[in-house]
Amino acid sequence: MNQQNNILQPNLFELTGYNTKISYSATSIAGVPLLTYSQNDKTLSFKGEEIRSEETNLGQSVTVTLKSNLADEGFESLTLLLPTINLPEKSLTSSITTLAILSQRPGFIPTNTTGQLQQYQSIFLYGTAQKVES
Repeated sequence: MNQQNNILQPNLFELTGYNTKISYSATSIAGVPLLTYSQNDKTLSFKGEEIRSEETNLGQSVTVTLKSNLADEGFESLTLLLPTINLPEKSLTSSITTLAILSQRPGFIPTNTTGQLQQYQSIFLYGTAQKVES
């Protein structure tokens, strides 16, 4: 007789890459998602509706706005790509590799500007995906 294991989905991701750390909790004790992004000496924290999550063909994309053009500083966002992961019931954690995409575009663009206005930077990440009780 074939016994099927219970498959669990992770809800906490701890990831590290070049000068970058990202912690994303899809659920929390407060009942809302939490994301912390650290790069070099800068740390930004996001919660609830500040985090946009979407299922795509690439997996789940989780996006936060880092800069929203206050004082014409430009727009900057971070999108974390989370692959589909099934965790066996006996092991509530798994190693993963993935990437985040940093998107930047200027805030003030003269009307006669031509060419590419948006720039992308890929950040390769590794770490763990796990199921934790919230």
